[in-house]
Amino acid sequence: MKKSFIARFLRDANSFVASSRDAIELIAPHIYLSALPFAAQDSLVYQIFNPLCTGLVSVKTLGIDRHGDRLAMTLTGHGDQVYSVVYSPDGSHLASGSKDGTVRIWDTRTGEEVLNSLQSGYGTVNSVAFAPSGKNMAFGTDGGVYMWTDFNLAGHPAAQHLDGHSGGVSSVSFSKNGSILASGSEDMTIRLWKAATGEKIAVLKGHVGEVNAVAFSPNCETLASGSSDESIRLWRALTGEPVRPPLDGHEGMTISIDFSPDGKMLASSSSKGTIVMWECQSWNAIQTLSGHVDWVWSVRFSPDGRSFLSASEDKSVRLWTMQDATEKPSSAVIPGHSGRIRSAAFSPDGQYIASASDDNTIRIWGAGNGEKEAQPLPAHDGAVHSAVISSDCSLIVSGSHDNSVRVWSASNGEPKYPPLLGHTDVVHSVTLSIDGNLIASASADCTIRLWNIHSGEIIGEPIQSQQGAICSVAFSPDTRLLAAGSADGTVRTWDLTTTEKPSILRTLRCGARVSSVTFSPNGWLLAAGDDSGLIHLWQAAAGQPVSEPLQADNSVYSIAFSPSGMYIVAAGSTTIGIWDVTVGQHIFVLGGLDSYANSVQFSPDGRLICACSGSAVLLWEAATGTIAAKLYGHRDTVQSAVFAPDGQSIVSCADNGTIRVWDVKPGSSSLSANNEDAISALLSTDFHLTRGWVLNQSAKVLLWVPEEYRAYLQAPPCRLLIGPRRVIVTAGADGLHSGTNWSKCWRNPTSTTTSPTI
Repeated sequence: MKKSFIARFLRDANSFVASSRDAIELIAPHIYLSALPFAAQDSLVYQIFNPLCTGLVSVKTLGIDRHGDRLAMTLTGHGDQVYSVVYSPDGSHLASGSKDGTVRIWDTRTGEEVLNSLQSGYGTVNSVAFAPSGKNMAFGTDGGVYMWTDFNLAGHPAAQHLDGHSGGVSSVSFSKNGSILASGSEDMTIRLWKAATGEKIAVLKGHVGEVNAVAFSPNCETLASGSSDESIRLWRALTGEPVRPPLDGHEGMTISIDFSPDGKMLASSSSKGTIVMWECQSWNAIQTLSGHVDWVWSVRFSPDGRSFLSASEDKSVRLWTMQDATEKPSSAVIPGHSGRIRSAAFSPDGQYIASASDDNTIRIWGAGNGEKEAQPLPAHDGAVHSAVISSDCSLIVSGSHDNSVRVWSASNGEPKYPPLLGHTDVVHSVTLSIDGNLIASASADCTIRLWNIHSGEIIGEPIQSQQGAICSVAFSPDTRLLAAGSADGTVRTWDLTTTEKPSILRTLRCGARVSSVTFSPNGWLLAAGDDSGLIHLWQAAAGQPVSEPLQADNSVYSIAFSPSGMYIVAAGSTTIGIWDVTVGQHIFVLGGLDSYANSVQFSPDGRLICACSGSAVLLWEAATGTIAAKLYGHRDTVQSAVFAPDGQSIVSCADNGTIRVWDVKPGSSSLSANNEDAISALLSTDFHLTRGWVLNQSAKVLLWVPEEYRAYLQAPPCRLLIGPRRVIVTAGADGLHSGTNWSKCWRNPTSTTTSPTI
């Protein structure tokens, strides 16, 4: 018992240190302040040491396992997307190739790089492979295929260029006996090389599209290749002669292939999100597996052949458990990355899984059966383009790239109804009537749909609108009119007196794509902003222009009236400007943009202006144009940010499919916190997340957040995150001990509960 306890403790301690190494190496107190709160609660490190501490942050995870339940470590260092990851034959090291042009070698026990990054010098590294002996390593780049012979960790090996390909190399693979290296290229050929010398053996031609994948059978007799021409070809490994006609029937481009360890099956993946299992004696397709919703970049069998991995554009890895040949494998989803996953591989002993992602990281996971896997929370499956909050502030309505409209509880983020379906293309804009009864959604399918917010039911037939995608939709304050702006450069209005069958009133012409339409607070004016930089103003009921269009500096993406109706603010590709509508005079320009601004709005009391720019939500004092706050938390471009009707919060949505609700109560600690013992100060509106470290305005370190949690962090002033995963950070019941008071977090052991006994 004592030995098993010590072994488990040492295992948990190694995982704890490896997963939190970035924090511990730089600032030792964050062993307690940051690493311990995020540790797996069932680990012995957490169970023994957490009762001995006080004043730490409290961490709650939803839709994602606690750090360490499956995730062993996150490897950071690449400066761009990671395209390939592979274990060394003995499992002690991991090699990764990246768009940053480097190959990196990692120690799988500690997570440390064992060499300085190997600069390929030849562009993106698309594929990396170890020879079975571990002495040779090859990598395919945009500039060709390269091989290191007698690879060792004593210094930088010299890379040998294998000359021949006329295009980038997408895939490299050694035969199981280590004698042959195969490379597949954009030039539509496969080349075979002697692994010992790099001498060319054969050039294999036949594909009529880029060769994306190559793989040898375990007996070294057959080479399989997958191509963008949607076929799989089979070749004799020693001569390069075709074995049989191509395997057709794959839906979409063939992206990745792998043989099972016994050579009886071949798995292939496609750009359509499917995986096909082929029987290698008859070469018949025996199963087509679905589950991913986007490109499957990688498929790999486990060493024992009882399971296999698939890595996808949809940001997930699936672990499939093999049944007999007549039953489809079951799968468990391994979430965590915040970008598409390009590659996944089993360790040689099958105990771990490594995955490589566009979020620039590599992650190592325990290859358990997934029984404890946390299920993702309900969320959009694509970018959220528009989100608004109901007049009573109880519901949030959102429209997404996944063609759906959704209604959420504004208090806990739970879905009010199943997704509202009907649109056949991207939903660009959603809006609510002021009386709180109707939702209007505008789509790239050239229709507007009306929904009952209380039941989620669709009202009447779709409103057929302009020839172009509809970019923006708005109700008049009395809900009698509906206006929509389109990519065809028009604004149309409808009479909603009878919502079952609205009647069109008129079509108003603009000079270019109309990205935003809105009514003045009293309903007298209708305004539209277009891509030519003009803001058009009409008398809403009559459709007559009230003045010459106002001229902005560049394309206008969003417009909004002040509560008084006297001013209009417009956000565009370069600036945010404010005009006095009564005289058509430009007042001033708001500064501080991180990028172009997608949306803009006045607060209900007119004191603040809210806009989104890049991954931030910004607030200005309306009277002076002074920056009031910057809200960071989204990990992708923010598409929309709007005030709640009561002015107490802001709802924002982003390209990564998330929605955030920010607390902006005037005078609250979330906007002006100075007390560093409060969580609202720890993660204030002006905090910055730099390489996982939360810094305040003075660049003072406050907290470290593990990489796998950063995209899902919900902490003040963000009071709610709606997405597939949520990590809630709050102050513990006994407050926080941070900064120079950090040592107070260690309590007297005699006052704690009993630790586990050995």
